[in-house]
Amino acid sequence: MELRDGPDQAGGSGPRARRVLVVSHYASERNGGEGSIPLRLFGRLRARGVEAWLLTHVSARAELSQLLPAADFKRVIFARGLRGFGPVFTWGERLPAGLRTIAWGITQLERQVAMVPVARRLVRELAIDVVHQPISVSPVIPSPLTRLGAAVVMGPLNGGMELPPAFAGRDSALYALTKAVRPVAATALNRLMRGRPEADVVLVANDRTRSLLPRSARRNVTEVSDMGVVLASWLVPDELPADGPPPEDGPPPEDGPPPASGPPPASGPPAGGESRPARFLFLGRLVGWKGVDILLDAFALAREQVPASLEIVGDGPERARLAEQADRTGRGADVSFRGWLDPAECARRMQACDAYVSASLQESGGIAVLEAMACARPVIVSAWGGHLASVDAAVGVLADVSSRDILVREMADAMVRLARDPGLRARLGASGRRRVEARYDWDVIVDRTVAVYDEAVASYAAGGISRARPASRV
Repeated sequence: MELRDGPDQAGGSGPRARRVLVVSHYASERNGGEGSIPLRLFGRLRARGVEAWLLTHVSARAELSQLLPAADFKRVIFARGLRGFGPVFTWGERLPAGLRTIAWGITQLERQVAMVPVARRLVRELAIDVVHQPISVSPVIPSPLTRLGAAVVMGPLNGGMELPPAFAGRDSALYALTKAVRPVAATALNRLMRGRPEADVVLVANDRTRSLLPRSARRNVTEVSDMGVVLASWLVPDELPADGPPPEDGPPPEDGPPPASGPPPASGPPAGGESRPARFLFLGRLVGWKGVDILLDAFALAREQVPASLEIVGDGPERARLAEQADRTGRGADVSFRGWLDPAECARRMQACDAYVSASLQESGGIAVLEAMACARPVIVSAWGGHLASVDAAVGVLADVSSRDILVREMADAMVRLARDPGLRARLGASGRRRVEARYDWDVIVDRTVAVYDEAVASYAAGGISRARPASRV
């Protein structure tokens, strides 16, 4: 454990602002997903002037040293995991999907256990009022963070997504075999590790997640969105600063009329004035449930009808297989795999695309979809999971998941429609930007979260379970 910043001196006689310790076993913008949540929470709290610190695993040091402003990086404390558990993660990354999931679950828990004594010490040394653990977002994974000497907030949690029925065969044999025993195991683990049952407030993103919480963790539950966008980082191309480089050969300004009230038209003639191929983009981990194989097949069908390119930003265990699939479809020259890019470059490529596409089959949230909408880009997504909460016909296209063939065909049809109609793209994109501003602005989420901190502190002061004297050992 490394501590590089001490407590600020409290001055004045008025009420002291909340001092917050964000605790996360995993923090990464590069890998996306839930790992970005603690970083965005920490960053927005700091931007608000909240006295906040971040405790995370030492594996994040190199990325965060480059990503965070120097003043914020000084407030990051790095902790190591339990001795002897490093190989579980290292070797787990090489295992088949089911075993890899188990290895990551073990890694999450051992890192959290290792952080408990560090968090307790920081609560004392930094005079922390609230400890906030935003991830893991799964409602069933337990937390050992309890009796820390401060109010405790967990979440927002958002999970429990299963594959669409037509795609159930994609689950690994091990996942399917253990499906029936997982709820029982989760209840037992939450009795042993009582972080969530004893938290002052547990945040959930929706009623589905609330229902999946162990009963012992439903004592004080509040609903707050787990998905948000820092609008200043995901700009509409027209809003880019004058000294910033616009995307090369970028799309025309997206300042069209209000959004259409119904779904996009089924077909249309080639758009007048369009002299270049339509550009589609996917951003995310290359794992099976993201459905990139479906996306590649849909793109190959669309490419038979319109000139287009597909850019895939991200990496993962499926990359080599997906690259081979792209070549087999005969459209490999039109598909580019970029690997992981830094957040600023991801934003630039989002601004340069014509539409964002995702065939994800098990997405509880879908942050990349919101980032595309923030850039006024229309989205084409599978009609399942978190996509249904943020996307409708006013901002994009939802493709039916009744079968793989139907999903491929509907995504391909949507790509063709949007490639041919820049006016439609502009209307959908403008509507998406307005929706993100109204519902998914990180600053709005932080406003609600800060109010929750007051609730948590009141619960703790009133003798909440988390107020019990900190244990001397884990």
